[in-house]
Amino acid sequence: MTVHTIKQCRPDQKETEYFWKLFHAAQRNDARWHGSEISIIADELSRTDLDRNQKLFLLRAWQVLVDDKGGFGRFMGAFDTYVYNMQDPDDDCVAWKPELSKLLCDGQLLDVVIDAYQSARQRVAELEARTVTLPQRLQPGADGYDDWYVHSADDGEYLKVDDVIEAIRAAGIGVKGE
Repeated sequence: MTVHTIKQCRPDQKETEYFWKLFHAAQRNDARWHGSEISIIADELSRTDLDRNQKLFLLRAWQVLVDDKGGFGRFMGAFDTYVYNMQDPDDDCVAWKPELSKLLCDGQLLDVVIDAYQSARQRVAELEARTVTLPQRLQPGADGYDDWYVHSADDGEYLKVDDVIEAIRAAGIGVKGE
């Protein structure tokens, strides 16, 4: 049997600092604009001489960084946690800290890893078992030209946001961004 070892490079300290600078710049824009202003950004970009791909890049960057569509903040936090707790500071590739590597090789952490894995699987199963009963669907209707109303319909296209939030909370799930 042949064993191949692959080394994966990781960002160095200076590269990581640039990512944090980017993250903090995005946060400053989020605080300034109070939420998604992608339509304003798109409108401003439409008045530039940038080509389509450049505009698309800037819009996607805004969505990922400022609107946090890609979880960039969670990614950076997870990366920092990994580097601080697990990464060998003397290796520019992904590598365990020497003391952690020794514990893993000696099998001293096997019980901890197995317990954590089993706990994680159990928690995933609990979360997947949760159900949310959504409220009755609604469908718009009209009686004449200017007499609009909304009625309950099993095949309706709409749900009332407040009722959906209430149903989600009733299942014990938190709701952010109301």
